[in-house]
Amino acid sequence: MTPEEIIYLVVGCMVFVALIAVIIVVIVNKKKLTKNATDKVVIKDGVRYTKDQNVVKDNGNMNITHNVGDVLLAPGKKYTATKTGKLQPGKYTVLSADGTAEKFNIRVSGFVREFEHNSKIVIAEGDAITAVSHTIILR
Repeated sequence: MTPEEIIYLVVGCMVFVALIAVIIVVIVNKKKLTKNATDKVVIKDGVRYTKDQNVVKDNGNMNITHNVGDVLLAPGKKYTATKTGKLQPGKYTVLSADGTAEKFNIRVSGFVREFEHNSKIVIAEGDAITAVSHTIILR
C-alpha cells in the first residue's frame, strides 16, 4: 500500500467511527426524551398509574405546571372515569390550577369534599367527578 492509500484508509475509518458515535448519541437522547414523557403516566389494563412529581417549590410555594397525562377539570363540568376516556381510573394528585387556592371542593360520586393542594385521590371505574369551587389539575 502506498502512503496515500493508508492516509485515506485511516481518515475513512475515523469518519466512520465518528458517524457511528453521532448515531448512538442521537438514539440515546431520543430514548431519554421518550422515556421522560412516558414515565409520567403508565396505563396498564386501562387503569392510569402515575409517579409523584414535585408539586411544591423549594420555597414552599405551589408548583403549578401542566404535564403530559394531567387532566384539567373545569368548575361545574362533570367527568366520568372510564378505561378509554379522558379521565381514567387510578390514583391522582389533586392540584390547584391557579396556584392561589390552597383548599377547594370536589364532588366525587355525588359527595362534595374539601381537598388541599397536593392531596391524593383514587378514582374508580364509573366514578363521576366535578370541580366545584376552582379549576383543578389531576396528576
